[in-house]
Amino acid sequence: MLFSAIGNRLGYLLAGTSFLYILFSLIVYAIPSLQDWQPLAFVPIRLFSKVTPPFADLAMLTHSARCDGSLSDLFDGRVNCDPYGRLFTYPPMALWMFSALGLSSASLGWLGVAMGASVALLTGVFFFALIPSAAVAGFLLALAYLSLPFQLTLERANNDQIVYLLLCLLALAMARGTGRSAAAGAALAFVAVATKLLPIFGIFATQLLPPGWESRGRLQLRHLRWALVGGVAGLSLVVPWLGPILRNSPVATGGILSHGLMAHQICYDWMADFHLSKSLSRLLAFSCLGIKLMFLLLGFVGVWRQAVHHSLRSLLFSPANRLHPQLIAVTISLFTGTWVGTYLFTKSYDYKFIFLLPVLAFTGALLCRGATGKGHRFWITLILVPMLLAWFTPYLTISFSQPMGLSLELVNDFVLIPVLAGALLATIISFRSALRAIP
Repeated sequence: MLFSAIGNRLGYLLAGTSFLYILFSLIVYAIPSLQDWQPLAFVPIRLFSKVTPPFADLAMLTHSARCDGSLSDLFDGRVNCDPYGRLFTYPPMALWMFSALGLSSASLGWLGVAMGASVALLTGVFFFALIPSAAVAGFLLALAYLSLPFQLTLERANNDQIVYLLLCLLALAMARGTGRSAAAGAALAFVAVATKLLPIFGIFATQLLPPGWESRGRLQLRHLRWALVGGVAGLSLVVPWLGPILRNSPVATGGILSHGLMAHQICYDWMADFHLSKSLSRLLAFSCLGIKLMFLLLGFVGVWRQAVHHSLRSLLFSPANRLHPQLIAVTISLFTGTWVGTYLFTKSYDYKFIFLLPVLAFTGALLCRGATGKGHRFWITLILVPMLLAWFTPYLTISFSQPMGLSLELVNDFVLIPVLAGALLATIISFRSALRAIP
């Protein structure tokens, strides 16, 4: 009992200290008069910070919101208000939203702090609400706060933060059992997808969840479907501008700071370095993709064969749960589906890993509930270990100026992340079986 109390206090201390450091970094980074303190902000990624103005990705939106010119002018570069001279890369909804809210370049500092602090706070609330042990919750939350994806997302104030906050609200709306929440879910899905397209993958993932029974307040089919309708409507606003967005966006090539099933620039580098013929280059390209698919299948089969839905069911319907099982299932499906779809169909920077924060909390809850057997071990091996390694391995290069080495980069890109994607895909599908067994 004594050790448990000490562990819980340490957990709260770890989480609180990490959150205060995040808040300190955001405030110091946002206020020019505190520039003497800025070397202490975002220390884990210090080699990638120190840009002026701060919050580089958010700056594109705040500075463009009051820009004189049409969307076509922004996308084509005839008008450019970005402080770094970059071509505009966001869907129109993001710009319209900032303009409607009256945001401008003067809003950059406080808005970057507000967005980052909100993401950190909501993540912390979810961790401590879902994980019964404060010691485990605090430890995992501190790891999440200090991970490369989280630090980089907050330092750049990437638009994924807005999507993250919208998905939090969408999960709450989809899990509730009222008509108003169905309408709110449709509206939130519309805004989320129109803001950055990628949530459509998560919304499709929630459609795999079985409809529940209205009398017991469980998932209702119409709530899931209305969210899908809203998401598809939001998609219709993005598609006409998808060409200019993709043309202007920096290309994620894979490696240290980006990932994706089709992101294997290292293979193309080999083609150039060794002057391979067209036939050998084609063979190498297919081999690189084949290796990723093989390990993705390994992760999927590894989780699927262990009947993980039994562990999911025991956690979802545990009497000790402080969150409703439908909210947990919808949240995990929505966020994890967003990342899995992004990995399978796009090339993305590591900001996207923040959508796996809920599944990290879910993993912590599984560990605390005393799940045993092969399914438990496979979950740790195929999800927890690859996730944390993918988040922290790049620090060997970024934070400590040590070359990661080609072999480590290959393991990260071609083994760890594909295994993680396959295992999470199987997990999303397993939620259907787990919820069907609702007592």
